[in-house]
Amino acid sequence: MNAEIIALIIRKRRDALGYSQKELAEKSGVHLRSINNIESGKGNPSLDTLLKIVEVLRLELLVRIP
Repeated sequence: MNAEIIALIIRKRRDALGYSQKELAEKSGVHLRSINNIESGKGNPSLDTLLKIVEVLRLELLVRIP
């Protein structure tokens, strides 16, 4: 999955839950700058960072190994 798709999913879910980027950062323990970079498609988040974010957003992260 590329960065643009990840950005879109995270931004749409965050908006649907009514969280600001700052609120998502506080709830997930991920720096606000990182949230902003991920949502703008510029970030390359680690698996740990993604797990923190998807937990707060009540999403599932599936890893496909070829």
